[in-house]
Amino acid sequence: MRLPASVGLLLLAALISSCATVMPHRGVSSIGPYQSFTGRLIVIEPTRRWQVIIHWDGQPDRGQVRLTHAASNRIIQVSWDGKEIRMRDNRNPVDGWKIIDHSHLQSMGIILPPQQLAMILNGSIPPSLKEKKPNLWKGKMNDTLLLLKWTEERRRLEITDIEHGREAILVIQP
Repeated sequence: MRLPASVGLLLLAALISSCATVMPHRGVSSIGPYQSFTGRLIVIEPTRRWQVIIHWDGQPDRGQVRLTHAASNRIIQVSWDGKEIRMRDNRNPVDGWKIIDHSHLQSMGIILPPQQLAMILNGSIPPSLKEKKPNLWKGKMNDTLLLLKWTEERRRLEITDIEHGREAILVIQP
């Protein structure tokens, strides 16, 4: 008995797909999704070190973050909408919200703009970062060589700026 060509092709496709090895999609990680959380952010630079409480509520296209430095009572709020980033600081309440760029955040020790961090926290690793081991990526972002390490059981994300000797450690609290 002879099968119609369309049935034969369908059987061939099923046979081939059953023998194929499933490869994980590049760029997807076990991080998150973390769209809203409280945690700690520790920034370590060659000349200074600081730690803040972080209240995060964001996605790649829009969000806000509040950083509270308990020792000095300084509160910085950052919000983003698309590519625009705004910041306000309780040390200068008269200034209100002002538009800033990524270089301003870098001067404070923040390695990644919030849009890129939101993308990572939602489980999507930028294509410029290549996986070296499970939960360890290395590559260039924003013209900076970075190492990204995720420790799932501790909900800890370490972002190391290899070129400038800076590290940001984000610990997401349960």
